[in-house]
Amino acid sequence: MPNLRSLILLIAALLWSNTATAAPIIQSAPDVAAQVNAGDMVLLDIRSRGEWQETGIASGAWPVSMHEPDFGLKLQQIMLLYKPEQIAIICATGGRTKYMAKTLDGLGIQGITDLSEGMMGNENGPGWLARKMPVITLEKSQADYDAKFKVE
Repeated sequence: MPNLRSLILLIAALLWSNTATAAPIIQSAPDVAAQVNAGDMVLLDIRSRGEWQETGIASGAWPVSMHEPDFGLKLQQIMLLYKPEQIAIICATGGRTKYMAKTLDGLGIQGITDLSEGMMGNENGPGWLARKMPVITLEKSQADYDAKFKVE
């Protein structure tokens, strides 16, 4: 099975030729939630399955763990339907989203939003959970993802 880097490189080669880096796009949890609720953005929760089980998933987010072998394939499927500017990513405290946004940007996939305060919060904000924003179960989030991408 191809690894994550190979799939991301394939996406970059197929969809974008400009590899100049841009400043990261950072938004707060309420701002991203408003755009997700309006249908203008999709939110990907890139944390691990264990983290999803522990805290739940931000309402409206899809479970697309960067820790699982199908991450690159799922990201590719999402990017066939959504432009980078329509995609936001969330993790626990912003470290993984910062890393992933920077990695994708370096590959020419620019415009993905980093919900940098994450679920748990950091210096950029209190986090999804401390703001008492709605969460859903992994099962509900997975069912939403599966319905969108016709997974059986």
